[in-house]
Amino acid sequence: MRVKGSTGLYGPISRRDFLRLGGVGVAGVALLGAVGSSDLFAQEAAPNYSSLVTEFEEAAQRFSVPVSLLLAMGYVNTRWEMPPTEASAYEPGSTHGRGAYGIMQLVRNDSADTLGEASRLTGIPEEELKTVRKSNILGGAALLAESQGDRPIRLGDYFGAVAGNGGRGRLFKAVAGIGAGELYAAEVFKVLRKGTYEKILDGEEVSLPSREGDL
Repeated sequence: MRVKGSTGLYGPISRRDFLRLGGVGVAGVALLGAVGSSDLFAQEAAPNYSSLVTEFEEAAQRFSVPVSLLLAMGYVNTRWEMPPTEASAYEPGSTHGRGAYGIMQLVRNDSADTLGEASRLTGIPEEELKTVRKSNILGGAALLAESQGDRPIRLGDYFGAVAGNGGRGRLFKAVAGIGAGELYAAEVFKVLRKGTYEKILDGEEVSLPSREGDL
């Protein structure tokens, strides 16, 4: 992983900025698409600063899961951006909001509550998990660890845990993130095989090298 030039702003981007990005990832694999220009907008100032990669590394260490896998999930979900909560807020009867929040797409709707489970596992309030990047990443790491159960030796053996139905731990089913099924897991592992690079809106450049040899 390579990181360069980060200011590390960790709050959600504005709704306008997110819409200009094309809404990448909020609905999971179905909304994967082209990302807009990475230097168009500046995020609102935040009181604390940290690197995106550092936040992923700390989450991976805390929950003993592969940092490369967390990064690949975050890339597939939102191209490593924090979408505004209103972009996917769930309302009963609405066909638009899926209730999937943040880089790790923690879900709260009528059929799933991985957001609540992440709060239980981490002790972090749900609102903070929805709006603070570092906390959201911790929540995603906690869910991955819970879904996997006993840790495998090979990175490739996490496929079922990402899908939510084939790890050694708890089963999850959700519209996005952990529990989003085998199609979602396949997209995550495609990123791991090929590697990827992105310059996110706060200026940080993140490179995820190919992990094909570990799959």
